[in-house]
Amino acid sequence: MDSVTQAVPQASSSKIACQCSRVATTTALTRRSTIALIVGLGNRASVRRTEAMRTMRGQQMIDTSAEKLAKVKGRTWFYKFDLPDGSCTSTDYPADILPIHLSRRDKLTQIIRDHVESPRDLTAVDFASHEGYYSIELSRHFKSVRGYEYRDESLAAARLITDVLGVRNVEYVKADLQKMEFDQGLMADFILVYGLIYHLENPVHAIRLASQICRKHILVETQVSPYNISGMVEDGHYMSLRRIEGVFSLSPDYSHHREGGSTDIALVPSLDSLLYLLKNFGFSEVSVLPSSPNDYEQFRRGSRVIVYGKKT
Repeated sequence: MDSVTQAVPQASSSKIACQCSRVATTTALTRRSTIALIVGLGNRASVRRTEAMRTMRGQQMIDTSAEKLAKVKGRTWFYKFDLPDGSCTSTDYPADILPIHLSRRDKLTQIIRDHVESPRDLTAVDFASHEGYYSIELSRHFKSVRGYEYRDESLAAARLITDVLGVRNVEYVKADLQKMEFDQGLMADFILVYGLIYHLENPVHAIRLASQICRKHILVETQVSPYNISGMVEDGHYMSLRRIEGVFSLSPDYSHHREGGSTDIALVPSLDSLLYLLKNFGFSEVSVLPSSPNDYEQFRRGSRVIVYGKKT
């Protein structure tokens, strides 16, 4: 009797324990399911929020891009840029002078094609980058491009059009190239000096600086003085003479204008002056690019030249 009597409570206790265990397990499963459901709902809500934020950001980017494009279209430019929507920028530059930009561009691409090996692995610098027209052209060929420009208005315009065109390998830096000092960290493989020299009071400094930061190739475009003088000049005594290698024509400039230099005085080089300086500053190969029948008229007449230099 005692053993039976004792066994019954033990069996009941075991059943109760099992039932409690099942209840606890069920409760735990229910809690986990509830938590999982809450987490799942939370995750879905988070995903929806993320998607909504992405959509919002995308719309903001579209709105910003549209605003920037409208800003480009609302501005009067020096150059004609082709825009993403198929239109082009408006310019106040006379129609009969606009072809100069195409002649310059074509000579640039020709030099890169014929003389620069693997430009995609190289860097380029654009002296007097202005509104970014040639910096953007350089970006199509070189790994990275840095444009130096003196005018804040031109810097802002260049950054705007470069952004709108989706160009990401160009940076613009404010600099007065008549005062800027050489820094080895600024060196690049290709230096472009377009439309600058004949606006400068100190062109020798700018040509020297361009030569110093140039590792290999330089391309200079400039108006040239039509006057050349050869012969000798006295140096302290009539028996002590130095050779005349070229001349600079003193002319007024227009610092108040978007295309002018940083001062109101300019020294316009003769072709001989430019060739002498480039050779003296380390370029072993220096050549004047021949003009073609389709080039801008100043190139055909020789009053404007493009000179290529190469270091070996």
